[in-house]
Parts: sequence; C-alpha cells; structure tokens
Amino acid sequence: MRAFISINLTAAVRDAILRFQKEQDQKIHNIRWTKPDNIHLTLKFLGEVEDQTAETLAQILPPVARQFSPFPLEIAGIGTFPPRGPLSILWMGVKKGLSSLTALEAQIRQAMEAADIPFDKKAFVPHLTIARAIRNRRVFFVPGKEFEEYSFGTMQVEAFHLMESQLLPDGPIYTERIRFEFPFL
Repeated sequence: MRAFISINLTAAVRDAILRFQKEQDQKIHNIRWTKPDNIHLTLKFLGEVEDQTAETLAQILPPVARQFSPFPLEIAGIGTFPPRGPLSILWMGVKKGLSSLTALEAQIRQAMEAADIPFDKKAFVPHLTIARAIRNRRVFFVPGKEFEEYSFGTMQVEAFHLMESQLLPDGPIYTERIRFEFPFL
C-alpha cells in the first residue's frame, strides 16, 4: 500500500478551508483545489510499504503517542512552493502548536529510523497543501500581507494516523489504517 503518517483535520478547520477556497476560486487561476476531506498535515511520507511495515508501525508508534498529551494546533498563514516564481503548490502553515508538532515528528522519525523503516528524508516543513498548479500552466500568486495572519482555526490534536493513499484518475482517496491516540493526562 502507498502510505503516509499524518494529523487529520477537524470538520471546523476543513469547513474554514473550503470557505477560503470558494472565496479565492475566482481570483487564483490555473490551479486545482485539494478536496477539503483530503487536506491533512503529513508528518512522514512512506511511499509503497509492505503489510509487514504497517504491522511494525502498529508496534513502534503507540509508545511515541504515549509521550504526548493533546495539544492545540492553529492552522494559519498562506504560502507557496516554490517561494518565488510560478506557483507549484499553495499551502497553509501552522502557527500555534509548532513546538509540539515538531517534537512529535522528531519522535516518529527516530522510532522509524530505529526500526529501519524507509521514509522520505526531506526536512520537515509543516504545511497543508490546499491547491496545486494545473500541469503545464503557469500560476503567479504572491500571498499578500492579508494572508500572513489568515487563520483557519485552532484544533485540538489528539492523535496521529497511518493513512493509505490510493491514486485514482479523479484524485487520491485516503483511508485511515491506524489511529495512534495521545493519552489524556
């Protein structure tokens, strides 16, 4: 299965993202909006994994989850990849809760490295992809000052997830395979 580890969004944050997408749809051209139900914060991208890898993750990640308490995460700010020139990806950032989020990612990375599970080694840049440029179309969009503090809400992170990704012609379908809950202390 094609897999990744993520923090999934609450309905309230997804609704705020959908409102933003509808507001911007007539202003930003040549992009394909990510379906709000598919927007998530990737902690680790794994790619294709065997069933045995999923079983190993089911064993090594609960101890990571037990190290954390639920924490607030504010989804705020808009940016682009690359930061200059034609847009490839339009994303939302994280404002409140960044230290807890980066600590969680580091613990997941260490557990996966210790178990010799391969994953994408790119530096962790917390973001949520909300749109991509349409192939072979140039999109120039520079988020102005009004987007720097734009907030999509604060949610309580109570778990992270092992997700399966099925790539289909109409777009991906994401299915939760394992939920790793934080203890309520």
